[in-house]
Amino acid sequence: VDLLTAAPGDMPAQVQAIIDNGGRVFVAGLGVPRDVVNLCHDNNVLVASMCGKVRHAVAAVAAGCDLVIAQGTEAGGHTGTVATMALVPQIVDVVENKVPVVAAGGLFDGRGLAAALSLGAEGVWMGTRFIATPEAWGTPGYKEKLLSMAEDDTVVSKGFTGKTCRVARNDYTQYWEEHASEIEPFPAQFIRSINDGANHLGAGPNTEVDPSREFWPAGQGVGAINELVPAGDLVRSIVAEAEAVIDRMSTLR
Repeated sequence: VDLLTAAPGDMPAQVQAIIDNGGRVFVAGLGVPRDVVNLCHDNNVLVASMCGKVRHAVAAVAAGCDLVIAQGTEAGGHTGTVATMALVPQIVDVVENKVPVVAAGGLFDGRGLAAALSLGAEGVWMGTRFIATPEAWGTPGYKEKLLSMAEDDTVVSKGFTGKTCRVARNDYTQYWEEHASEIEPFPAQFIRSINDGANHLGAGPNTEVDPSREFWPAGQGVGAINELVPAGDLVRSIVAEAEAVIDRMSTLR
């Protein structure tokens, strides 16, 4: 279960709700307080932390996180400035096998999995690719938008949340590119985009949205996604392709 909370003090109660409803893994993208880690561990819930910088990974391990997700700037959603190829091996080196490191950002198939493993990661974390599956939850038009996008149709914008976030480029992101000085810090800007009717994150499939303004996170790998594939089939195809890539690479010795 992922969680975005505006106030750190709200997190323990929200994490308790995750625990009470059977969540087995808590994933945080904006840091994990140690008391929250302890709460999760006391209830046999694993804690993962999304890290866009090496120092974030160091802090996550120190806080007791069970898994570090090294997320490059290519990723959709809240993201940093360091590319996946550069970030993953640096985080792998600093973590020193204390916890598993998973690679994220711009990964969408078995070639990305094979590349991540070669960088020292234990696996991959794919977001955009799995949004484009029948099982994924999304507002109307979100999945169709992903299927229509090219690799350069995303933009890193603060317009929806007040934090750097890679999303589908649209009229709303363009407005904030032209009015950057008016952007408020998180969470005020997040609330503003909701009030503007441009942010329905987490809303149901019957929600009315304006496709020209809606908050649709997407990574740079989106240009390679051209069909909705059942999640199970997708996992199997990714693994099979990675195995084929690794076998092919072994012939280059």
